[in-house]
Formats: sequence, C-alpha cells, structure tokens
Amino acid sequence: MEARVIALHQLKGEKQSELGEGIAAEVQVARVHVVDDFILRDKYIDRAKWSPLIYNFRHYFRLADQELGKTFRAEA
Repeated sequence: MEARVIALHQLKGEKQSELGEGIAAEVQVARVHVVDDFILRDKYIDRAKWSPLIYNFRHYFRLADQELGKTFRAEA
C-alpha cells in the first residue's frame, strides 16, 4: 500500500509518559499494489494465497494458515 500522512498525533497518557515519547501517524491509502495471481474475481484479494509478513517487537510472523471466521460484512 502507498499512503500519504494526513496528520501526526502526539501520544499522551500515564503509560506513555513511562515509556517515553511517541507519535501516531494518521494516513490515507493512495494506491494498493497486488500481484495479479492474488486477485480474485477482478475485485478481491485471494486470502488463501496471501500470507503477509508481520514485524512485531523485533520478530517476524505470518498470519494463521486457517480462517477463524467471517464478519457479517465479508463479501468474498
């Protein structure tokens, strides 16, 4: 995804004071780039083929291999 920064927000609160300074970036997605093989019915991302790499606290993870459920808004 390509995004533009819309605003920067100073993080506040007791816990944040203990941790140190922090800023949250509010962004607007401008474009989404998807490999053609991942496109389903010209409109959706094929979740069975997509396995994003997630970086969390100096460790890399992948999402679960199985779907846990859907929300009422799930179209595909």
